[in-house]
Amino acid sequence: MNEIKITVLTSSGAALPLITLLAQRQLLAGVLLLGQWDQEKQLIDAQLKQSGIPVQYCLPGDADAITAAQAAWQSPLGLVFCCGEKIPIAAANSPKYGMINLHGSALPEYRGPDPIYWQIRNGETQFMLTAHQLDESFDTGPIVAQQPVDIGPYDTPSHVFSNLLQQLPAILDMLLNQLEQHGQLDGQPQAGEAIRTAPRVTEQDLLINWRQLTAAQLCNQARAGNPLHGGARLVMGQGQAQLLQASPATQPAHGVAPGTIIHLSPEQGLIVALKEGSVRLDIIASADGAFDGYRFAQACQLSAGMQFQ
Repeated sequence: MNEIKITVLTSSGAALPLITLLAQRQLLAGVLLLGQWDQEKQLIDAQLKQSGIPVQYCLPGDADAITAAQAAWQSPLGLVFCCGEKIPIAAANSPKYGMINLHGSALPEYRGPDPIYWQIRNGETQFMLTAHQLDESFDTGPIVAQQPVDIGPYDTPSHVFSNLLQQLPAILDMLLNQLEQHGQLDGQPQAGEAIRTAPRVTEQDLLINWRQLTAAQLCNQARAGNPLHGGARLVMGQGQAQLLQASPATQPAHGVAPGTIIHLSPEQGLIVALKEGSVRLDIIASADGAFDGYRFAQACQLSAGMQFQ
């Protein structure tokens, strides 16, 4: 079959690597920018136009405009990537091969807008970049292709997203091969029910629950939020700070209340008791800057025996 032209639908500059990949392979029809028109979209629009890439802004619910743009570009396939907007099913069904969403989890697990955050936080070591057909609900359509993505023990969401981007060529080849061999995309219904979901991260999600977390869980919570959400939240009195990195510690808690500072020194840093064991607070950011745990404690006049909320 002749090479098809693919439309990218997105609301974020994070989709630029996919756009660049398609343009380099002469597969790009154009880009539809969805969502509120803001400074980020203005910059994306200007950058794409400067590169000679067709780009059009559409309101997310405007099925006619989305359909008309793909028809004008003679694009039989849409790829939805890094798009926080719901695309009308009429628009999703209008291209010959429909629209495919690229989602960062092994669906049906971790359906939702923040799958990378929640997979890091839950200690996952690998997930699937999933290409699935759009349907009426978010992240529920038949699966067309999947490609594994690794999560290293110290990876932040930015690094995991970089790992995901490296799998885009393989996913693209899978889609094109299906069209070449079968003249259509072969979607398989998602199997089973999701055990874990990936809702949008809230400020409440970032608060540290000292009484429930293990050291590994707290370390994962901090790196899952680093840097986009400011890590996890340290609260003491009326003040807050951002815990960007933590490590398991070996000091025994001796039965003190979780959240209590049990050791503070330049050599070993700031160590806090958990329900079992302890954790070292490695990097903390506040309005005054970013510090190691010991220097943060000195700046805030913290001492052993004091307790985070």
